[in-house]
Amino acid sequence: MTATTSVRWHDPVAAVAHLRVAAPEEVTAALEALSRSDPPLGSAELLARAYAWLRRYEGERDAATLARAQADFAAAAYTGPERAVVGQALVLCALYAAMRGQDFRAAREHATISSIGLEETAAALLHALVDIGAVLTDDAEFDADGAFGRADELVARTAGGPFASAAEALRMALLVKRARDRSFYDDLRQVRTRVQAMLDAGVTGEQRQFAEILQEAAEILASTQRGETGEAFDSLQRLVDLVDRLPPDAPSTLALRRYLNAGAVVMEAPGHKPGAEQAQSHAADEPDLSAGERAFRLFVSGTGICRKAVDRRDADQLARGVDQLRRASDLAPADYPHRALMDTMLGRFLCVRYELGAGREALDEALRRLGRARRATGDVAHPVWAFAEMASAHAYRLAGRRAEGREAGKRALRGYAWSVLLQAGTADAAAAARDVVDDATEVARWCLADGDAGGAVGALDAGRCLMLYAATVTMGIPARLHALGHDELARRWQTGSDDPDVRRDVLAALTGARLSDVPVPDVLDPPSLDQIRTALRAMRHDALVYLVPGRLGVPGAAVVLPNGSEPFALSLPSLVQSDDDPVRRYSRLLAARDAGEVGGGDGDAETADPVTRWRDSLDRLAGWAWRVAIGPLLAETGRWGLSRAPRLLLVPMGRLAAVPWHAARDHDGWYAVQQAEFSYAPSARLLCENADRTPIPQDGSGLVVGDPTHDLPDARTEALAVRAAFYPDAELLVDDADDSGASSAATPEAVLAWLRRAGRARPMLHLACHGAVGQGIDGSYLLLAGRARLTARDILEGRKDGAIGVVALAACTTSVPSGAFDEAFSLSTAFLAAGARTVFGSLWQVPSDATSLLMFMAHHYLRAEGRRPADALNRAQRWMVDRERAVPADMPAALARRVADLDGDDLSTWAGFLHLGW
Repeated sequence: MTATTSVRWHDPVAAVAHLRVAAPEEVTAALEALSRSDPPLGSAELLARAYAWLRRYEGERDAATLARAQADFAAAAYTGPERAVVGQALVLCALYAAMRGQDFRAAREHATISSIGLEETAAALLHALVDIGAVLTDDAEFDADGAFGRADELVARTAGGPFASAAEALRMALLVKRARDRSFYDDLRQVRTRVQAMLDAGVTGEQRQFAEILQEAAEILASTQRGETGEAFDSLQRLVDLVDRLPPDAPSTLALRRYLNAGAVVMEAPGHKPGAEQAQSHAADEPDLSAGERAFRLFVSGTGICRKAVDRRDADQLARGVDQLRRASDLAPADYPHRALMDTMLGRFLCVRYELGAGREALDEALRRLGRARRATGDVAHPVWAFAEMASAHAYRLAGRRAEGREAGKRALRGYAWSVLLQAGTADAAAAARDVVDDATEVARWCLADGDAGGAVGALDAGRCLMLYAATVTMGIPARLHALGHDELARRWQTGSDDPDVRRDVLAALTGARLSDVPVPDVLDPPSLDQIRTALRAMRHDALVYLVPGRLGVPGAAVVLPNGSEPFALSLPSLVQSDDDPVRRYSRLLAARDAGEVGGGDGDAETADPVTRWRDSLDRLAGWAWRVAIGPLLAETGRWGLSRAPRLLLVPMGRLAAVPWHAARDHDGWYAVQQAEFSYAPSARLLCENADRTPIPQDGSGLVVGDPTHDLPDARTEALAVRAAFYPDAELLVDDADDSGASSAATPEAVLAWLRRAGRARPMLHLACHGAVGQGIDGSYLLLAGRARLTARDILEGRKDGAIGVVALAACTTSVPSGAFDEAFSLSTAFLAAGARTVFGSLWQVPSDATSLLMFMAHHYLRAEGRRPADALNRAQRWMVDRERAVPADMPAALARRVADLDGDDLSTWAGFLHLGW
């Protein structure tokens, strides 16, 4: 008699004890012994057979074997203590299967854990592991709310114990999942902060490895969201190095390698192994994979093939990649979470196949696949909504269904607005707005091609200034909710506005339950044409003008909305951008000047002086600006029958924001500012909001900041002169070493305290100091006392109810856009969004002596002559270029002595300043 035949299978204790140490042949014998049908197996024997199947699965990794174990366990009614042993083993084997891409159902595993009577902490830990399995397998039934609840319970239970770090790491993995699926960027910031705290606390061994892996995974997602591809690739390589140090056959290693391979292919990471796409394709043919896993591998492979084929315009390879994407889409279960993304990618590449000559059947299939993707997304809250709608828009345009293409494009832009408003922080909103500008301009060009100038206005503004708009909307959310009767939601918002679920609930309440079939309220759409016209009339502008650059084969345009008539497009054939257009050349020379470089990089060797080269480029840019845009625009306004100079509000798109359009110079040497009044707007959204702000009378009070770093004597002279002549009741902030009677040092805290004053008027803020511009939300700042920075983020997040009258930024580069996220974001527009009615800002590093004169004259026209702010700055600029300029009586001698040396034809002295707002 063998050991196996002598086992009492009806005794679970003995059976489990035997099988736990049984050799493979003994497991086989046990299964044979437990496979009789007469008499039927009892409950304890079924439990023993389930455990025997698990032991076989540990050796063979056959999905059918695991399924038999699960079936026997479910059928066994035995409730003794050994059920917990078998149940735990069953869940762990299921998790291993999940790591290998086999079928995994988290709900089934949670039910198993709940049924076996484990000790509470052990059960909580196992539940958390199952949730991670659901994350890694994209389980369609994944319950995010339940998972976070279980993770929070586990963190609470293990606090201070040996499993505390592990519990925290599991919760962070859920945050990474939510950040990916819901596009809520704050989750990634939380992960990075918490991981760093764990590493600083000195965790070791496997816990440290897992923490470092989470850290790099979060960095990859965050860098991708910000559009920083190089940083994402660097994090991917670090993650590869970390995974290479893990045990090669460990379940977690298998799962991580699966994602790494996918990331390398989809991101087209430099240095990823040749043939990675084919490897993913072959991996999809492995036996026992779940349908979702097989579809995922085919999707990764097909996407990599298609992207390379598009770059090479290789129709045959594109057809091969499309075939793999088609197989992935057809294999994916109906409830697979990423099926909408699969169909969208397939539709996009089918459109490219059609453009490469594949025939109408490719386009028809693209429309079908994209239609299915749009139905799957449901409404604007879905993270793939904007992507699917924009892909559909392109397909409609190819199919000649032009109006449907425009409408799909507009729906895509609503998706961007939703994503931006969903974010909790200013930096996150900026990242979410990263891609909208190009799509908005594309939709606007479609509208112009179809003769729909009004649609072009809406599309252009939908891509403008979303992050700044989000900051202003956030301030008004409680009032909006109370007005709609959502008092409890308003309370939740005020106590937890950073919670992604709260933000989603709030946006759903503000926009309607479903957004695909009902009109979308104004919180997602740009203002109507009538609203814009009303704002223009209130602020005394004759027209809003979007300057839209053309591209190869598509002319530029001025999209004009007069304050009392219908919009129209003025064709500007020469306003075309390229890799070496005048704006790019000028921008390169400006960067070279600011960096002190010799040469500037455009091949012109006439002079080695970067300042002179830049000034020459600026002079040429002024002539170009007249020829390509301002000349035709003023010729058009000349036909309007105005009895005065036109008042134009410009919205330059993209790189055109770097051009001082008011300094455009005609053939006779006259500047545009001498022929019209110019203002600039970040967007029509902010224009309309600003139009509703309460006027603040200029009464001689305010805040003046002068030379807080103690290295700008001209700025100090300017600040003291402006205060003495026009604002005698204003507070004065300078630096610690000052003896001019300042109330305190000009620290960021002091300026923010003034901005945040509640219930007190803030008529004027004058800042004569250093300014800088750099990439990102914190890259633009004012340099104050102690060389401390007041960043654009500080300004936005310090916003309070109530307006500020005039903000005069007599500092460098305060109107320069801060990078790739949103071309309308600068220190000037941050102040505008933070409540200022009027802002004066600059486009470059301005000479301090000339700036002092210009700023003094702007305040002179504003206070001494009572001019509107836009008129005041324009008059000050005309005074600068007037060779017969008169020195006003209120100008102090220290400034008046400089007037004789002023060269008005040097555009660098005056053209850099812009007016925004009233």
